[in-house]
Amino acid sequence: MKTPRLSFIAAMLCACASFAQPYKFGCHLFRQPSTHIHSPQANSDRDIQDVIARSDTFDILNYDIAIDVTDYTNRVLRAVTTITYTPLITQLSIGFDLMDTLTVDSVTANGSPLPFSHSSDVLRIQLPEASVGSTYALTAYYHGHGTRDPDWGGFYFESGYIYNLGIGLSTIPPNFGKVWYPCFDSFVERATYAYHVKSSGTFRAHCQGTFLGEQQLAGDTVIRSYSFDQPIPTHIAAIAVADYQDSSFVHTGAYGDVPITLTAKPAVLNAMVSKFTSIGDAIDAYEFWYGPYPYQRVGYVLTTDGALEIATNIAYPDFMPSQSLFENRHLFGHELGHHWWGDLVTPHTHNDMWLKEGPAEYSAHLLEEWIGGEQAFIDVVKDNQVYVLEQAHLQDGGFQALSPMPDPIIYGLHTYYKGAAVMHNLRGYLGDTLFRQAMHNVLIDHANSTLSATGFQDALQQATGVDMAPFFNDQVFTPGFSVFTVRSMNAQNNGGLWSVDLQLQQRLRAAPAFHEQVPLDLTLIGANWQRQEFHIVAGGEFSNVNVQADFEPVMAVLNGHNRLNQARMDLEFTIHPGVSFPSLVKRTDFRLFQNTIVDSTLMRVEHIWAGPDQDNMDWGIYQISSTHYWNVDGIWPEGTLLNARIYYHGADSTGLDQDLFSTSEDNAILVYRAAPTDPWQLYPDYTLSAGNLNDGSGYIKIDVLRKGQYAFAKGNVLASINSLNQSNEDALQVLPNPANNALTARGHAHGSEILAFDVFAANGELVQRSSAPVMDRFEKRLDVADLSIGEYFLRVLDAKGGTFGEARFTVAR
Repeated sequence: MKTPRLSFIAAMLCACASFAQPYKFGCHLFRQPSTHIHSPQANSDRDIQDVIARSDTFDILNYDIAIDVTDYTNRVLRAVTTITYTPLITQLSIGFDLMDTLTVDSVTANGSPLPFSHSSDVLRIQLPEASVGSTYALTAYYHGHGTRDPDWGGFYFESGYIYNLGIGLSTIPPNFGKVWYPCFDSFVERATYAYHVKSSGTFRAHCQGTFLGEQQLAGDTVIRSYSFDQPIPTHIAAIAVADYQDSSFVHTGAYGDVPITLTAKPAVLNAMVSKFTSIGDAIDAYEFWYGPYPYQRVGYVLTTDGALEIATNIAYPDFMPSQSLFENRHLFGHELGHHWWGDLVTPHTHNDMWLKEGPAEYSAHLLEEWIGGEQAFIDVVKDNQVYVLEQAHLQDGGFQALSPMPDPIIYGLHTYYKGAAVMHNLRGYLGDTLFRQAMHNVLIDHANSTLSATGFQDALQQATGVDMAPFFNDQVFTPGFSVFTVRSMNAQNNGGLWSVDLQLQQRLRAAPAFHEQVPLDLTLIGANWQRQEFHIVAGGEFSNVNVQADFEPVMAVLNGHNRLNQARMDLEFTIHPGVSFPSLVKRTDFRLFQNTIVDSTLMRVEHIWAGPDQDNMDWGIYQISSTHYWNVDGIWPEGTLLNARIYYHGADSTGLDQDLFSTSEDNAILVYRAAPTDPWQLYPDYTLSAGNLNDGSGYIKIDVLRKGQYAFAKGNVLASINSLNQSNEDALQVLPNPANNALTARGHAHGSEILAFDVFAANGELVQRSSAPVMDRFEKRLDVADLSIGEYFLRVLDAKGGTFGEARFTVAR
């Protein structure tokens, strides 16, 4: 098919030249986490607000780009862009963003030259006339280097591909239309597009929009033309040129047929198609949550570095067909989600980048729910949240609010992954029905426009009638995390029902203030495993709640359905007699082992990513972890015996336990309380397996697991081996001596107390610590199988740090 426009384009494409230089790639979305903050290539002469302000003076209607990419060897592009616009005020000059690496040869209007200047990446043109409300066109002829961002994005001649990515990850502002055509380069300005791409050899353009036709020129040179008739911002306007083939099919969605095109080089096209088996599910999921697919088709095209939300022609990395179905589903789901969030509705500035990346990443979570159901959804949501808790503040230079995000980290982990976590919380705050309604309405009301964070707040409030200020104040405009815990529960029989009073305590991780008006799921569980669900609202440090239950509860669980991402990782599961289970309790740094299981046992392990109370401690405990602790609960039949391991990480500033053990673990202890209102005390049954006591890492074995709360701490339970009182050895007996794999310590206590058993090597190094509750005459078994052959000292201390007894022994095999 030919159009009259093609002959004119063929003549224009013969006039200009440019060069592009290769740079290192850093993949959008799937780039490897860096160990440093980006150093953005800021352009102080082109503040983003100045660029946005141009849209108040001119309305850009259409970009018609004729581009010659036949000189692949020299990375040369030649281009002619015709811009159609309407003046909004009387102004006799217009400025377009265009990188200085491109040389402008001339600018014309109606065949006549226009005066222009080109410096500081701005092309300024003197206009012949500027009648407000009228429509005009001008044409720029240019050639030069197609610029690449040092990290990722720009115009590529690479590995047999020619294409552009309209975002520069380390450039501020990041909008990268300006690297290949003159434009108002912001998220605010939208226009329609036409592309006429001249290529040769096996290169053929497969672009976004509607294919208009192909014109054959001399030899193997062709011009292929496309039209995109929906207004889009500059960062998602693109071409893609290679030895491409298409695979096209149609998916029938809730709102009608959606054409789909997958584009790749012939050798990998089938592999690419095989990884998109769930693309129809993605369309269905997003149309359910967000509304009708907003563009004329769904398309993906393989490129070398790309994962960018080009409308109808998503740039997709060429290595992805070799990856798993899950990894592909996550990536293509993320990029398709952008067609609603990032394409149809766009953040007003880059400092609200979470408004497109957060919903897009959450879209991939919604796709897992659509395909795999609730458990698959919870797994991907929790995996995302634990990654945020572990890594976001480390990768992004501290705990960050989502808005406004500082320039250097607009594409950091907070933007993507905390953004997704907060979108999940928005769903939890509103409930599924209202959340879905809100997403539909906001997209309808703000289609083809931009939103700021406050604009999004106002739009949600208008769509739902819900006061969104508490949510945005706590989740968007401030850093850190919150978690609610049960502090106490009291149940009274009240005429067949049970009146249950609970006090909740909110804990914070790097948040400046307590969260308010937080909706929570409350699950009460009875001794016979009955369950009853309640929805409550909490806020502030302490909240008092009363509910009426059908039975006497023995457990209370908050957020049991994971409708909110909080500073907690948890797992609830059942252990059955004779049935093995994985020792690792997922995402909790907790390993569980069974000694005796007499009947089905309900287990719940919670890892709280916030510091426990610091003001209610027994004598001898002088520092408790300020960052985390565990809560263990469940319904355990009488006779159930379990043991566990919990791990500490204090080797460097990235570890949760560096506040305690960054220099030494010599005085490491495990503390415990049966209820949150009890004082912390030395745990009676544990063994410290520290290895090297100066490397900051190790684990503590909980020899007898009890329900309650556990935390790492420092305590006054250690004395130097140099002060060993040999006259005190008679107070303690050890046998056999020499020992092989086990040693028994015998003694006589004065009543009931908790003793700590410390084993020292001959050089004075603490090699093992354990504890045990004792009463009167006692025997404590010590496992010495991992100790090397040699001489050792055993010191037994009481809970106040006093020496109970000491003895020497030998390990020999």
